[in-house]
Order: sequence, then structure tokens, then C-alpha cells
Amino acid sequence: MQGFKSILLERKGENDGFADRFGKVIPTGSLIFIEGKEGTGKSIFCQRFCFSLLKADSTCSYVSTQFTIKSFLRQTASVGYDIRKYLMTGKFFFISTEVTLAETLPRRTFLEGLLTCRKLFEPDIIFIDSLSTLLKESLNQQNLTELTSFFNRLTGSGKIIFCTANPLEWNEEIHNTFRMITNIHFRTSRETAPGIGIVYNIYLEKFNGARFKYEPVTRFSVRPGVGLTIESSGVAF
Repeated sequence: MQGFKSILLERKGENDGFADRFGKVIPTGSLIFIEGKEGTGKSIFCQRFCFSLLKADSTCSYVSTQFTIKSFLRQTASVGYDIRKYLMTGKFFFISTEVTLAETLPRRTFLEGLLTCRKLFEPDIIFIDSLSTLLKESLNQQNLTELTSFFNRLTGSGKIIFCTANPLEWNEEIHNTFRMITNIHFRTSRETAPGIGIVYNIYLEKFNGARFKYEPVTRFSVRPGVGLTIESSGVAF
């Protein structure tokens, strides 16, 4: 579909159920914000989106503040989202800030480093996981406009940008700005359900330009070798 990127993913000839709950396609030129506290599943959703988009013949880049390339490949393979072949063929580009930036540059320079990393923004789709961790010491109210204008230019050219953030890691006004300017807004949470105990939910708070029906809330878990699973139905996605 022109102007959209499919998030469908088939396993053994069957759709995995994920896309049906989250709108099936993402409009090109979208800024997607996935927020949640530490340990609520933001990264696994990025990995799932990335894997399906790569399989749909998109090119992706991925900035991680958590994984090295070795640990990222191990992690994605362990949940059934093995992206090694896309890395080898040049369709996937990965940057670990712990390796690339943290050992050589002070964190106050990370915004400049992000904005000037041209290769990162060449692919169709860019993942920054997590933006709040990466920029918590370099982004402020004065230079926020520089970042948002940069993202607007990229999305205006048809790029799709995924950003994750922990609301506790940076300024509340900056966090609220991203809530407002993004086209698609997810929120992950860990909650206590009566009679069940700890559960994980993802809320789809906003979806501008949606073409298909989507669910506002999904309960999920993560299973080794399977990946994300819808808890209400037990369908792996």
C-alpha cells in the first residue's frame, strides 16, 4: 500500500495477530512515541516492529542505549525476531551508544552527535531506544525545538521514526511535548490485576492517520522463542 508500511508478520503461513490489534499499517512520515517506565516492554515492541518492517522489505536503523550489537542479536534471536541476515545484507544498521558514544564523548554532546549522524537517518525507518536515556543530559527547553524541527524534516520526507522514553528520566515538559507532537502514541505499563497479580499492558493512546481498526489496550507477555504474546487469547505476535 503506497504511503504506508505493513506491520504484518506471518509465522508458519499464518498472521501472528499483532498487526490486527495495532492498525495493520503505519503511515509513512509518522513519528511514533512509545513511553513507559523501566521494565515495561518498550524495547521488545521496538524489536517486533523492526522485525516485521524488515521482513516487509523496508530498511531500518536502530540506536540502542541498552544493548551492544552482540547482545542485541542474541536478544532478538531468543524471542524469534532474528535480524542477523538483514544486518549482513545492509538493510539493517545498528548503533550502540554504550560503545559508540559513551566511551569517547561526554553525554552533554549526545544531542549534537545524534543530529549529525547522517548514516543513522538514511534508512526508511529509524528506531531510537531510548531517547530519554540518550538525551537526558543534553536536551533542554532551549534546544528542544532543534530536535523536533529535525524530526519534522525527516518525517516530511517520508521517514518513520520510533522513539521510546521513560517519563522519569527527563524533564516533564519535554516528555509532554513528545506526547503532543507524535502521530502515534503508545504507553506501556506494569499493573496489578485483581485475582491475577502483575500484568503488562500497552495502551494505544493516539493514532493519527489510521487506516484500519485498532485496539486501545492490549495485555501482553514475552515468551522465549516466541516473542510478544497477547495474554487474553494466547496468540503469539
